[in-house]
Amino acid sequence: MSDNDTTIPTRRDAIKYSATAAAGIGLAGCSGESDVSGTTAETDTPEEESYTVSMAPVGDVTFGSPPEDAFTVFPWYADMALALGHGGTINSMWWGKGFGSIMNCFLSALDREPVDWADLSGSYGASKERLYELDSDVHLVDPAWLSTRDGWDRDDIDDIATDIAPLFGNQYSNLHLSPPDEWTDRYGYYTLWELFGKVAAMYRERRRYDALGEIHADLLATIDEGLPPEKGRPTVGYVQLATDLSSAFVLRLNAPGYYNSHTRPLGAVDAFADVEVSGEFAEVDFEALLDADPDVLLTLWGMTSNVDFGQLRQNLDDHSVGQELSAVQNDRVYTQGTRFQGPLMNLFQLEMTAKQLYPDVFGEWPGYVDGNSYPEFPENKQLFDRQRVTNIVNGDF
Repeated sequence: MSDNDTTIPTRRDAIKYSATAAAGIGLAGCSGESDVSGTTAETDTPEEESYTVSMAPVGDVTFGSPPEDAFTVFPWYADMALALGHGGTINSMWWGKGFGSIMNCFLSALDREPVDWADLSGSYGASKERLYELDSDVHLVDPAWLSTRDGWDRDDIDDIATDIAPLFGNQYSNLHLSPPDEWTDRYGYYTLWELFGKVAAMYRERRRYDALGEIHADLLATIDEGLPPEKGRPTVGYVQLATDLSSAFVLRLNAPGYYNSHTRPLGAVDAFADVEVSGEFAEVDFEALLDADPDVLLTLWGMTSNVDFGQLRQNLDDHSVGQELSAVQNDRVYTQGTRFQGPLMNLFQLEMTAKQLYPDVFGEWPGYVDGNSYPEFPENKQLFDRQRVTNIVNGDF
């Protein structure tokens, strides 16, 4: 990237890239505190005209047409592309097989074909050789985050942006973590749906974005209207447990950032709010779990092959300390999918978590889900319209 205000020409005539060093570039709509969907996607433009999308910390990226090949590491960008009717543009993604299984669990509730992301599986990061090989139209990766990976420096990032295609991503909005020092003055934080708006603008899919945003806003309103008074809300432990219980990690439940965009709106009490979490999680032992003794345990990754949720539940029953937990005794241990969610996963995980935490209000969540398919609920127990989502994703709206 350049630190001046000029547009850097690339090998591709269709995409031009410019980064601006002025502090605050691309920060409009970056409050990062509200998950209520807004209209952050730039206005659609005629097919023959170029258009510019701004994203912190990248700056302005000018496109001549929507990208046909997009590289990413994390699945929320693949979820976004799928939601916008451009899922086929994604050409690489870390752990594509595992994330594909989670995506297909949710897609089973829609009138949609399953995704096959197994062949997309790349590394956690990116090698320069791989990026040159793929020759993508855009890299849905935060350059600030990429600069922290082994084998990357600022010159490497500049070379990729100049020789191949721009980088277009924002990583540290996930938990409002601090970016590397050299990026601080140009960073800004987005909610999940604000970030989705940027990607929608890139693909020129404003109508789909707005339509899905209405569903999201209605879902949040339904949840907000149904929440009991704070004193009647459960204490919740948001945890990552190994199937054999050899490790336990505490995650933040209500912190800002798009990693919590399916738990924060539920307004539950974080049973581990006093635990110091440096970065993304903190390791604890079972005595600490028992000391907090949350009403509900939400266990991450239970919908993937990484965790056998059925066996994990049995192991908790058999564990000398685990069996004393109130959540275990009251059968309120629930599986979660992934924090690495895009808009489609977010809709389902909001509904799922609402049912897990407030079954008397939103309907009960099944005690065990194998991760292969999303549970079927009567239409009057569904918190958003599946057919409407299907129609939008299919372009029939």
